[in-house]
Amino acid sequence: MQEIAARLGERLEGEEIAIVSRTTGGEIPKLGVPRDADWGELLGFLMRENLPGHYPYTAGVFPYRRTGEDPIRMFAGEGTPERTNRRFHYLSQGQPAARLSTAFDSVTLYGYDPDERPDIYGKVGNSGVSIATLDDLKKLYSGFDLLAPNTSVSMTINGPAPMMLAFFMNAAIDQQVEKHLDETGGWKEANKIVKKYFRQSQPEYSGELPDGSDGLGLRLLGITGDKVVDAETYDRIKRETIARVRGTVQADILKEDQAQNTCIFSTEFAMRMMGDIQQYFVDHGVRNFYSVSISGYHIAEAGANPISQLAFTLANGFTIVEYYLARGMDINDFAPNLSFFFSNGMDPEYAVIGRVARRIWARAMRERYGASRRSQMLKYHIQTSGRSLHAQEIQFNDIRTTLQAMYALFDNCNTANNG
Repeated sequence: MQEIAARLGERLEGEEIAIVSRTTGGEIPKLGVPRDADWGELLGFLMRENLPGHYPYTAGVFPYRRTGEDPIRMFAGEGTPERTNRRFHYLSQGQPAARLSTAFDSVTLYGYDPDERPDIYGKVGNSGVSIATLDDLKKLYSGFDLLAPNTSVSMTINGPAPMMLAFFMNAAIDQQVEKHLDETGGWKEANKIVKKYFRQSQPEYSGELPDGSDGLGLRLLGITGDKVVDAETYDRIKRETIARVRGTVQADILKEDQAQNTCIFSTEFAMRMMGDIQQYFVDHGVRNFYSVSISGYHIAEAGANPISQLAFTLANGFTIVEYYLARGMDINDFAPNLSFFFSNGMDPEYAVIGRVARRIWARAMRERYGASRRSQMLKYHIQTSGRSLHAQEIQFNDIRTTLQAMYALFDNCNTANNG
């Protein structure tokens, strides 16, 4: 035992890398490790905390944060798809990665189409983008290569999440069809098909393209890629696209039933659709896209404190795990596709909400379910708390939000945005 502990101590020292302080010029450790030479203390540290990237992942699921890229998401959604697309491009200028997070209007969230009805018309494009068709989704993310390794998309939608996910996947596939036609010189024949397909004019992007946009995704508006390339080519592009595309769809119907209430189907039917999507992901090798974002943010906004927020969120996560297992899926086939979403408020417990969540999840996955290392890693998004902001001391709201963002950053969140 002493020999094992000694080796563990050596590993701790070996992984402590010095960096140069910008203010003093002196060297400071990148990782803080215990200096106690007692092997029992070292073993206790490794079992409870350990280094980032090591079980139980208390300090983080990766050894180090990426250099040159902060874990930020550009949260936007207002008006038409074109308006929000311009906002995304504006926010992404000069950023090393395009991490787009999408807010949808209440009409879209409840599964309605835009309409002149009095109860709908005033809400179209209000506090979120209006998306009703595949073309809308193509315009929304146009100019962003959805298969680029530095691009990922998060969609905050739950009731109609399966339909929005289908829009997104087809938009990504059609982008790659466009690129295939560019590379093979196939646009001459494709344009003949497109022209013949439309009795009148083809749908268009409204207004000027934003700076930085090359219009990718807009040449097949009103038509899908399977109409302009042969079936074998389309199937190949489809397989490659869904295997590589990166992003998240929220799709957490349990917290909708508990807190936010954008329920348009019964909980049972919505869960069945969630299971169908995850089964499709398993069958077709979709590994880089999260099929659900198990959310505590809305539970917190509805009144939960940080402890009850985490308890409800993890309970929902384990409920989804048990349901997927009951459908016959293997834990290691679906657990890596699960992600989490927490709120950060002003309570001191928020400083460690990620640490506690990662440790509980890792232990449950390993000890109860026998899951693999990748399945044990809890990855989560943080949004600063809207509930903590108020008009009585509005001048301090920026400070509150900044402190909450620092909480999240120091707790090694995977992505974050300020609300």
